[in-house]
Amino acid sequence: MSEMSPEKDGVPGKDKAHRNLFVSRLPFLPFLAAMLLRLLHRSCHFTIFGQEHEEALIASAGPKIVTCWHFAFPAVIYRYRDLNIVTMVSGSRDGELATRVLDHFGVRCFRGSSGKGGSKALLGLIDTLGSAIGGGFIADGSQGPPRVAQKGILLLARYTGAPILPMSMAASPCWRFRSWDRTLLVKPFSRVVMAYGPLIRIERDASAERIEELRGELEDSLNRVTLDAENALASMGPGKR
Repeated sequence: MSEMSPEKDGVPGKDKAHRNLFVSRLPFLPFLAAMLLRLLHRSCHFTIFGQEHEEALIASAGPKIVTCWHFAFPAVIYRYRDLNIVTMVSGSRDGELATRVLDHFGVRCFRGSSGKGGSKALLGLIDTLGSAIGGGFIADGSQGPPRVAQKGILLLARYTGAPILPMSMAASPCWRFRSWDRTLLVKPFSRVVMAYGPLIRIERDASAERIEELRGELEDSLNRVTLDAENALASMGPGKR
C-alpha cells in the first residue's frame, strides 16, 4: 500500500487554491479524472461478498439507498456507474470538481452539506429519489469525522421509505491518500473485495431516539463490512491478489 499526500509543498491552503484553479481553467480535467478512474477499476478483479443483500435492495419496490464510508467512494462510484443514481455533494469549491467528475459517471448531484445548503439539497433528493434508480451517499459526510455515521442519511430514508444498503471495500495493491478519510484508490490490476451488509429500514414515525439507535446500527454495519472486506482480501493470500 502506498500513500499519496495532497500537501507535498507543505504550504497550507496552496493545494486547495491549485484545485480551484484547475477546475476553472482546465475544464477537461473532470473528464480525464473520470477516464482514469474507469481505466484503473476496469483493470481490477472484483470479488463480491454479501451480494444477496444487494439483490434484496434491487428487488425492493420504491426508492433505494446505498451508503459507504468516504474512503471507499472511488470504487463505489465505479460499481454504480451509468445507472442514473443521485447523490449529495458538498456545496464548497472542492465539491465542484467532484460534481463534474460524477457527471461523467451518470450521477446527478445535489449540492449541499450540513453547514450550507443541506436542507435544500435534502428536499431535492426526497423529490427526486423515487424517480431515479436509487441514491448513493457517504455515511460520514464530506468532512467527517471518519467512520462516524451522520444522521442525514437516516432522515432521507425516513422521509422516502427507502431501505439502506451498507457497503464497503478493500483493495490490494492500492494507494491511500493522507486525507481526513484516507481515501483508497486502486492500483492497476488490483484485487478488489466489496462487501454488503443487511438492509436497514427506518419507520416513517421513528422518534429521535430510534433514529440515533439506527445511526449506531448503520455505523456498526459499515465498520463490520469494512472488516469483512479486509479479512477476505487477506485470506486470499499474496499470490491471489
